Amino acid sequence: MYHNRVKMAGDERCFYLITNRVTGGSFIFGDVEKEKLRKLLFDGQNRFSYVVWDYVIMDNHYHAVIEIPKRSKMSLDTLIAKWQHYHRLPSPYDPGESVLEGFREKIHDISLVVSNFQQRFTQWYNKRTERWGRLFGGRFDSVIVDADGALAKMMAYITLNPVRAGIVADPAEYHWSGYGERMATGKIQGSELELASLIGRELGLAAASLEGTEKAVMNRVWHRFRSFLVGHVADSDGIDRRRVADILNQENKALELTWPQRLRLRARFVTKGIAVGSELFVEDILSRQKDVLKYRREHHAEEARSWDHVYCLKRHRLWIG
Repeated sequence: MYHNRVKMAGDERCFYLITNRVTGGSFIFGDVEKEKLRKLLFDGQNRFSYVVWDYVIMDNHYHAVIEIPKRSKMSLDTLIAKWQHYHRLPSPYDPGESVLEGFREKIHDISLVVSNFQQRFTQWYNKRTERWGRLFGGRFDSVIVDADGALAKMMAYITLNPVRAGIVADPAEYHWSGYGERMATGKIQGSELELASLIGRELGLAAASLEGTEKAVMNRVWHRFRSFLVGHVADSDGIDRRRVADILNQENKALELTWPQRLRLRARFVTKGIAVGSELFVEDILSRQKDVLKYRREHHAEEARSWDHVYCLKRHRLWIG
């Protein structure tokens, strides 16, 4: 069951984990399709106001960590340039303040951002394969992420998708992912120092480690992130070890789980959680979004025991798959 779309209101910076899959779970994304979806995801940054900080494209679904910046951060010149690009105008043209302010709000809307590149991909794919109709199974899932304490964990979750699927043993070997692309080319955005400042503390890096040239800083960040993938996850407990034991015993499997398997148990928590972060962050989202969520009974932040001090707005049953 889909929950009401929860989005940050007002002039605020917000991070989302976006997830969607193909209708019926069909495995239609080959190399050409993955490359096209990636291109459209990143090209949309020229037309809308968002930043792709991480992504992974699998054979039948994708994940992306997307930032929606503050609306006030965008200069008037940049806004006009995006308006011209959006409307494919060849020469400079100022449509007026009222039109531009409506456009400013539009291009900062996560629903329109995601719907646009999904629609463009669907049109391309349908034309290429001579099919028609909807390609993605339904509304995309969006989770509001606390950038001060959960962003690196969300990146770890999506980075390990191809490992959990048994495609690669090392996530750096998977081409259609932010981590794989960074290991091959060094970056996926023009400058990634801002990302270092966002996830550095969560990775346990000292402030001094985040100073210096971009190459030196990001080398430290990704070296620590790789340790974070293995060490942090491997040392954590399962979401509910007794229930995990029951399920595994029924299937005659050993109780001991590898670090990719343990992270897999959290998939529903991560992708269906509405908001993920500190208890204060999640309670604040609950308070501000109560008119949208329309809960009939009292709700509170639920702690994910597999991740220290990380909370979610919605509890989910254990899921393995």
